[in-house]
Amino acid sequence: MTLSRRSFSFGAAALTALVPAAAHALIENQAAVLSEVEAYLNGITTLDSRFVQLNQDGTVMNGTFQMKRPNFARIAYDDPETILIARGQKYMFWDGEIGQFYEGAVSASPASVLLYPDIDLDEVANVLDVRRDKGFLVVTLEPSEEPGAGLLTLAFEEDPMNLRQWFVRDAQGYVTRITLTEFEYGTTLSDDLFDLNHLDMIRPD
Repeated sequence: MTLSRRSFSFGAAALTALVPAAAHALIENQAAVLSEVEAYLNGITTLDSRFVQLNQDGTVMNGTFQMKRPNFARIAYDDPETILIARGQKYMFWDGEIGQFYEGAVSASPASVLLYPDIDLDEVANVLDVRRDKGFLVVTLEPSEEPGAGLLTLAFEEDPMNLRQWFVRDAQGYVTRITLTEFEYGTTLSDDLFDLNHLDMIRPD
């Protein structure tokens, strides 16, 4: 899901550049920690949030993010009106800046791991790194279904556990950081929210 600068990358060699290495803390009970991460992610039914996206070129974008596990996610940027929807195995992307529509496989993004029905990290990804960094639990994954798609780094608060950021490094090496704000779990989200008819969005000249 990295079609353009505006695409929402659903990381992470760049994470070490964003968080100083001196803050890293080794985790001895890695298996137990990953089990807690899996239980947390599998326990998410819906997530409704604002987000701030930091792109590799330093530009910042804002929007809304909704996720309905499994299989559904929606990203809508504030300006211009740009929407990406993951529905089942397919994503749909409307780029409001240039007025173009794209479709592709959800598995092309390393963030597709978040939408799996049963997230067993040993099954769905290669876990490359688990550490504590400046108060966050940081887990870096390479999805096993599409190992060439890139890397995903998840950053959690731990007490209680809460996903606050993720970083994606796509297949081209482009890094995007997502920070969730104003988030709410367990809200009712209609399946209709995850439909996209791009023809309705085309404005006549």
